[in-house]
Amino acid sequence: MASFEKRGKKWRAVVSYANGQGDFKKVTSTFDTQREAKLWAAKEEVKVKNGYDPDKSKMTFSNYYIEWLKTYKQPTVRISSMKKYQTYAKNITAMFDELKLSQITPSVAQERIIEFGNTHSLETTKNITTTIKSSLKDAYVDGYIERDVFGRLKAVSSKKQASIQNYLDAQEFESLQDYLYATIENSDRFHLLVLLAIETGARFGELLALTRTDFNSDKNEISITKSYSSGAKMVTKPKNKSSIRIIPISSRLTKTLTHYLNRHNGLNLFSYWSNQTVQNNLRRILKSAGVHQIRFHGLRHSHVSYLLHNGVDIDYISKRVGHSNIGITLSVYSHMLKEKEQTQRELALNILDKVRD
Repeated sequence: MASFEKRGKKWRAVVSYANGQGDFKKVTSTFDTQREAKLWAAKEEVKVKNGYDPDKSKMTFSNYYIEWLKTYKQPTVRISSMKKYQTYAKNITAMFDELKLSQITPSVAQERIIEFGNTHSLETTKNITTTIKSSLKDAYVDGYIERDVFGRLKAVSSKKQASIQNYLDAQEFESLQDYLYATIENSDRFHLLVLLAIETGARFGELLALTRTDFNSDKNEISITKSYSSGAKMVTKPKNKSSIRIIPISSRLTKTLTHYLNRHNGLNLFSYWSNQTVQNNLRRILKSAGVHQIRFHGLRHSHVSYLLHNGVDIDYISKRVGHSNIGITLSVYSHMLKEKEQTQRELALNILDKVRD
């Protein structure tokens, strides 16, 4: 409902509305003519009718982000993911300072992302850009902003970053595998952890949470039903429903695991080591095996790469590594699939070019 009153030579327009909580609010503005006041009021009434709350738009983005975490993330994500979002809160506060939601435009948001990218890697910038877009999208749906200011935002980084192939090629994979099997009987548990990683493709947290009851020697299988969260320092549910799975393993790995369990007591296969402890030991193992250095998650990538290299179907690989759908697998491993596509292209052309006698 709009009302108008003349104040001296100016016209004041008042639009009254009820917000999402049922509280009555007012938004006002002053114009030189009654016509301008009525046009503005008509537009405001349409926006309010469509769910826009002018009062909420006065909230700073950083404050909305905290509210967004409590409403939309905390009830639905794992503790480790929540800690990541809470870390982003510090970045968003620094990036947007006291900027109100109503003051954010696509260009303003993109400028802040570019500034952030000047001092952070592209991967980090991509992660926080995705979070910014997600929160602003919900702010739009909630009626806190009146238009899409997030759709065109892109992560940009000018920070130079050393390029690393975070997976082993087929030859290196086999070299590491041979080294582990040759030395594992007289080695520490980190060797077994690395061997399980390259032969199952399981995630770091999934491996640390393994117990002897997850291993079925009769069926040559390992069950993934839980994961250790380094951030929360506790065993939690796996990443998603698809992460709960049974991974068939080789008879050679079954024999190695059986031998290990016969020599060691206790329920857990491993200790709840920190990321840095595992990475330091992985560096030592990779050096001894004579392969290039990768991060621990690169062992999972190496598993997928090796299976792709040997012609294993992508749909099976997706289920084996616990992706919720094949689209994720295709997205994450697109570079590997392109390499395989090139090999298949050359094979197809060689077949077609073959001259028959």
